[in-house]
Amino acid sequence: MNDNTTITPYQAVKRMRELTAAGIPFSFEFLSYNGSKHESSGHKSIATAQLRLGLRNDQSSLANTLIAYTDHTSGDEPRFFHMALLMSLNGINIKP
Repeated sequence: MNDNTTITPYQAVKRMRELTAAGIPFSFEFLSYNGSKHESSGHKSIATAQLRLGLRNDQSSLANTLIAYTDHTSGDEPRFFHMALLMSLNGINIKP
């Protein structure tokens, strides 16, 4: 892919799922947002991550757009990001 290549958030999450299924970690960037507190802690860059099981539809109305991941570089607890706030996947820009 060239420098001008962009993908949609849906394409990015599909690719993240494929990489996770193959056991391949990926890097990504997103803007953080905590909906319950209505605040952001800014730009986040995750160097080595994989997706994990997220919320079920009966657990949250955001189950389809709130994506669960594990950050393998920091050893942090599993985290979530909003699909619409993805900025890049493995250096590929994501268009809104």
